Amino acid sequence: MTPLEIALLSSVLTAAVIVPIMMWQGKRGRHRADQDMMRTMRKIANERTESQVILASLDFGIIAYGSDDRLIASNPVALEALSIIPDTLSGFLDRFGTDNGMRAAYYLGSDDVSGEISLNNRFLRLVCQQRPVRSNGQGFGGHVITAQDFTQIRRQEERRKDFVANVSHELKTPLTTMKSYSETLLDWGIDEKERDEIKTDVARIYDDSIRMERLITDLLLLSSIDSSGVGIQATLFDLTDCARQISDRLAAQARDKDISLGIYSMTRGPVVFADKSSIERILTNLLVNAIRYSRQGGRVEVYIGTVVDDVYVKVKDNGIGIIDNELANIFERFYRVDKTGSRQFGGTGLGLSIAQELAKMHHGRIEVESEHNLGSQFTLFLPSATRFLQKVLIEFSHKEKPQDEITRAAAILISSWLGEQDGADLDGTEALDLRTLLEIINEKVNNSMDISSVI
Repeated sequence: MTPLEIALLSSVLTAAVIVPIMMWQGKRGRHRADQDMMRTMRKIANERTESQVILASLDFGIIAYGSDDRLIASNPVALEALSIIPDTLSGFLDRFGTDNGMRAAYYLGSDDVSGEISLNNRFLRLVCQQRPVRSNGQGFGGHVITAQDFTQIRRQEERRKDFVANVSHELKTPLTTMKSYSETLLDWGIDEKERDEIKTDVARIYDDSIRMERLITDLLLLSSIDSSGVGIQATLFDLTDCARQISDRLAAQARDKDISLGIYSMTRGPVVFADKSSIERILTNLLVNAIRYSRQGGRVEVYIGTVVDDVYVKVKDNGIGIIDNELANIFERFYRVDKTGSRQFGGTGLGLSIAQELAKMHHGRIEVESEHNLGSQFTLFLPSATRFLQKVLIEFSHKEKPQDEITRAAAILISSWLGEQDGADLDGTEALDLRTLLEIINEKVNNSMDISSVI
């Protein structure tokens, strides 16, 4: 072979060996590059997912704008609160910061760019802050806006102000009367008035002092309920007997207005587990109101019965009734049917509010139906003793801690019953199955009903 042919052959052989190697190395390099790219994309996707999860878990709104003032992130809370989130920071300030001063503060370079807005019956506080946002290790300026819902705080503050104003008014009215009558008696009344007139003035002072005493007592009770400080002495008792006792106590008050007062039991022995003094207070309030707002010669009826696993006491009258648009306010503190300010019907305006709070404390409720000038119907619903104690037993067996005083009292009672059973531990699950435990509760409740009927 000539030298040229040998050179060509060597080139071909070299190419035949080197080219495949280079192609293999190139393919391997591309594969590694693809893998690196996939890892980077997965990392970015994971970081984005983690960021979205974190943002979604926050209980306040977050909106982030980048250095170019374009929207880069937001969470569902912000979207739900604002409905629309503009794509640019300037658009956001134009939409939500014009009336509250945020837009002006931002363009003036103020350090405090914040404001409040009212949107969809909600109150939101917006705060815009400049933050160094990181992207690929490089820092650049951005803005983060937080949207905090303070609707409940705002409404609680309004209720607090209304409450203080009402308390001040309710205390000022009798104090003014007492002061006026006292000054009159001290200046000239004792010397110039007849004995009967003086007694009338003193009686007025005494009545207003009693009114103030009742108001203060109600306020202290409400404070105890609000702070969960009401002491519970829960027992098993017959709701019918309790209602009859209250009716008997108020019979004379009904007779003074020539009002017929009837009580009807629609079931046998509706036993409840409750604090008897609290239930008596609820029923007394409902009956006193029924008599107070009934006309001369009216009628008040009390019905006791059961609905599924609840027991109820219904107090029905044919009195002045309540206007439809006032029913939603009936359980508010200091609400009165009488709007004239004459205090014709007396009371502190706290009775129904206290009654509803006490009912809720016993896992019950009070419902009202009324027609103006035709009468009202208030119904107290309470869980039957069997249902409530069985519910507590199931929670007790699952090692759940009592959440309130009435549940804690029920757990203690159940523990005492289980302690009477041979071989049963206090948790009630060691020696007896759940069915047996439920039967024990049913037997105990029935026994208490039989005992009360004998007494």
